[in-house]
Amino acid sequence: MTANRLIEMESFVRVARHSSFSAAAQSLGVSPALMTRRLQQLETDLGVALVHRTTRNVSLTNAGKRYFEFCIRILDEVLQEERAIKNMLEEPIGHLNIIAPMSFGILEMGKALTAFMSLYPTVKTNLIISDNWQTTFNPGHYGADVLIRFTKPRDSNLFMRKLGRIPWVLCASPEYLNKAGYPKKPTDLQTHSCLCTLRPFIKNTWPFEGPDGHENVRVSGVVAPSTAITMRYMVLDGAGIALLPIFCIANDLRKGTLVPLLEDYKIPEQTIGAYYQNARQQPQSMKLFLKFLENRFRNASWLQPKAAKDQL
Repeated sequence: MTANRLIEMESFVRVARHSSFSAAAQSLGVSPALMTRRLQQLETDLGVALVHRTTRNVSLTNAGKRYFEFCIRILDEVLQEERAIKNMLEEPIGHLNIIAPMSFGILEMGKALTAFMSLYPTVKTNLIISDNWQTTFNPGHYGADVLIRFTKPRDSNLFMRKLGRIPWVLCASPEYLNKAGYPKKPTDLQTHSCLCTLRPFIKNTWPFEGPDGHENVRVSGVVAPSTAITMRYMVLDGAGIALLPIFCIANDLRKGTLVPLLEDYKIPEQTIGAYYQNARQQPQSMKLFLKFLENRFRNASWLQPKAAKDQL
């Protein structure tokens, strides 16, 4: 099969429909000689004559009639598929596979996808919840279209779109604080029970920016939950002090079941990033999805837990 088989098939169909090489050539905007060479190449490859040539017209052989029907079917399928692909770039259709980290995926992405699907019901979505930062950031590894992450990927070939930010809050339950006391400065945390296994605060070290500049405080505790959801429950039950992402505890702060600590000190925020492989000619469904998430997370209610509390 030659590299120009579809061109040869289209040329053959034009010759068959016009019963003329010159008319077929004119319809494609090429010379009759080129049209003749294309058909000759096709007949040579197939090893059979497709047309009867006379001085006045061109007619199909039996093999030519069969091959004509085949060409019509194939060229029509190619046209239909090309239209479908183009529609993906223009209309919100198709499938989206998303990976999100464990706690954020459970608490926020499920609600986000429900809201997105109500707006664009023709887009089918699949959500994979996985803390897979230890293995790979390659979307293709999981057959994913986009990764939602708070940490930068090791794969520098990925593109990133910022969707929002994640403030972290130092907090504890009123019961724990009544028993163990309130820390006044970051170094006071070294005398408290702290829950401290969540990234990005590795090696039990918590960073603070305060009146005396930057401080790294090494903390310790007797429990080490691996997800923010588990840590939240343990802090609510009085297990100690924790650094938790705001989306996980905003309602607790509003209700007073968790108390923010050391509010004069700043803790580094994280970026909610959407990572993907292809930044050009994205399907319309992907463009709409990323824009939807950006609008949702940049205006999330959990970014203003105090204002929401005042409105209750």
